[in-house]
Amino acid sequence: MRILLVEYWHSHIYGEPFFARLRELGEEVFAFKEHEYLARSERPGVLGRIESASVRAQNKFRWGPRLTRMNRALVSRAKDLRPDIMFLFRGTHVLPETISRIKELGIYVAGWNNDDPFGVKYPYYVWRHFRRSIPLYDRLYAYRYANVEDFRRTGCERVGLLRSFYLRELNCPVDSSGSPYQCDVSFIGHWEADGRSAYVASLLRMPRIAFRLWGTLWERSPDWSDIRVRFGTIQPLYKEKYNLAINSSSISLVFLSGLNNDTYTRRCFEIPAAGTFMLSQHSEDMESLFREGIEAAYFRSPEEMKDKIRFYLGHRSERERISARGRQRLLRDGHEALDRARQVVGHLRQDLAELRDHASSASSAHA
Repeated sequence: MRILLVEYWHSHIYGEPFFARLRELGEEVFAFKEHEYLARSERPGVLGRIESASVRAQNKFRWGPRLTRMNRALVSRAKDLRPDIMFLFRGTHVLPETISRIKELGIYVAGWNNDDPFGVKYPYYVWRHFRRSIPLYDRLYAYRYANVEDFRRTGCERVGLLRSFYLRELNCPVDSSGSPYQCDVSFIGHWEADGRSAYVASLLRMPRIAFRLWGTLWERSPDWSDIRVRFGTIQPLYKEKYNLAINSSSISLVFLSGLNNDTYTRRCFEIPAAGTFMLSQHSEDMESLFREGIEAAYFRSPEEMKDKIRFYLGHRSERERISARGRQRLLRDGHEALDRARQVVGHLRQDLAELRDHASSASSAHA
């Protein structure tokens, strides 16, 4: 298949690896990088700052000449390439009119959204183009079960679940001896107002536990003053540093985003991929992925989290057995980017075959 993959292409965890895995499967893939049309100005001085501010506003509000230019360029690229499939990641900056024009070219339009476009905490403008476009998609993948029903209700007929994934080249066991990230317990992720502050605050009060925190937005936490006294500035970790920090932790924590109504998260694959013990906020979905007390451990309150931390730090052999089983389950079930790409390719090939059969039947009936 010829696939035009459309993504912002600013992060290393979405478009780039999916592009590589589709090629690994033998598909002919082309990239359309949205950030090239929404990049800040390189012009020096006041004019450059004004232009950059304008681009940031257009990017944020999904409106303006840069967005118009990007959408025109996407239609032009589709006309030139004539792919079988256009696959959109998120689709927040692609206008419904653009999708309609591309479909008129006979191109099948599919997409995946890793956030919750129906979450009440998001401003309206973030998802307005995507939500208007939902009925236009030929196939749409949701990150979580709740959005599968949302997409169907909003008008897309072919909807499925496509979970996040880990990357074999970045999420793996490594030698962590001498690592600057060594600790008993770690959390690597962002702050949001979903109750995780209470968990972190309780960890700060645990004596003799070496807890480390990395991520973004923690200065917004109500416990920021205590966090800052303990850690200073909180920095994010990416790629090899992120993986090394997980490998350097005896226990790695998972919190589920309340903003996105998550029942699992990408981290729940990355931690077992590193061979580290995972202690996660509980959900039935998480327990369907990793069995409690066998392949992972779960908590439902700050007190239960602390009790589990004390227990598993004091029982190393049990902790290592669970983390080993968790990694075995991960590899057996298949949660790498290649597994997701293979899932998508299988669906899209079937969809195209059904469309060809339908068109052939219609042509025969007409004759």
